[in-house]
Amino acid sequence: MVRARGLVVLTVAIMVAVACGNTGGGGGGGSKGTIKIGSDFPVCTTGGQSTSNGVKFAVDQKNAAGGVEGFNIAYQSFDDCRQGSYNADAGVANVRQMLDDSAFMGMIGPYNSAVAKAEIPIAAPKNFVMISPANTNPCLTKDIASCSTAYHPQDLRAGNPNNYWRVVTTDDYQGPAMADYMYKQANIKTVAILDDSTVFGVGISGAFEDEFKKLGGTVVKHQEYKKDQQGTQFQSLLQSMHTASALYVGGTDDQNICIPRAQMKQIGWTAPFGGGDGIETTDCIDQASGNETGILATSAGADATQVPGAKDTIAKFRQAFTGANDFGGYTMQAYDAANILMTAIGNAIKANGGSMPTRKQVRDAMAKITTFQGVIGNYGFDQNGDTTLKIVSIYEVKTGLSDTDVKASTGVCGKKLANACFVWKTQFDFAKSS
Repeated sequence: MVRARGLVVLTVAIMVAVACGNTGGGGGGGSKGTIKIGSDFPVCTTGGQSTSNGVKFAVDQKNAAGGVEGFNIAYQSFDDCRQGSYNADAGVANVRQMLDDSAFMGMIGPYNSAVAKAEIPIAAPKNFVMISPANTNPCLTKDIASCSTAYHPQDLRAGNPNNYWRVVTTDDYQGPAMADYMYKQANIKTVAILDDSTVFGVGISGAFEDEFKKLGGTVVKHQEYKKDQQGTQFQSLLQSMHTASALYVGGTDDQNICIPRAQMKQIGWTAPFGGGDGIETTDCIDQASGNETGILATSAGADATQVPGAKDTIAKFRQAFTGANDFGGYTMQAYDAANILMTAIGNAIKANGGSMPTRKQVRDAMAKITTFQGVIGNYGFDQNGDTTLKIVSIYEVKTGLSDTDVKASTGVCGKKLANACFVWKTQFDFAKSS
């Protein structure tokens, strides 16, 4: 991500209070004491909250089974929302709060790449493990050519050992996946590109453009905008692009990136509309406002509902979390990330003779995990913290779904139109093609 899947503000005050105050981690556990893990997501949004639910579910299961090497695990979910959107300053404040409490041994998150960029320099000097279930910007871990005008992973760490891992693949695969799909499978040869000027939007749209041109396609126009300048009026901008056979958008729903989909219909431009995981959201469906059918989005990972080994875990999760939006596109990735962190903590405890480990011992134990069998698949990790799982899924909004079809979908559906949901369409495995 990142990105901002499902950035829909929970408008009912009591729901917001519950989401932002979610702490928890179940009863049971061991008698040696308590180890804390945190998370940092925009939990005042449906996407952030459903991801937090995955961490809580993993911790609840672990404590019910006796905890980790005799220790109970306490989970605290931190919120990096400000004014209904993720905020890097809020994320940094959350990390500082965790660092001030010596019982915290690591965190799951953050959700958005721009927040990770701000948090890694704070957490790395303290050997504080971060495992993201959603970040996708390659410059967090890879010093590749496209990072020359952005930032470099070594600068974020400032000479400190790596403290950051992720269980999803990166935008240099996510962008090309949509380019491959549009050019090869949808037979689209000309596109226009619109990006929201954010770290995520610029990166993923650039990766899409490079691949689309490499395949032989033509980019009619690539236009950037800024939310505070553009507002919600995109008609004139779209008029300058409508000769293209499709529109690719790089950005997130909280930057109004899906409003152009509604306005395409208003100007009579009937063309495919696709983007990254920043638009595979409830709010994107609602922003499209009558033109949501057929929206295409990539996600930087396998769809859990398509993984046979995840079926039982998803069923048990849905028994414990029964809300309409409790399960989302990154719930199971967060579940796996939490179990990886607890494995590292357990290994650090054993290496420390059964006693409470230090953060450095947990970081060192995490660095030694080169493979992990999760519900999504078998994760490998390279020295930069990236996973060897390089699966990118493609989804399409379907409307008029039955209740059964809605329950079988990703769980990312509209609020205004609850039977309009993102449905898995296909996937690309770049590990197999490389």
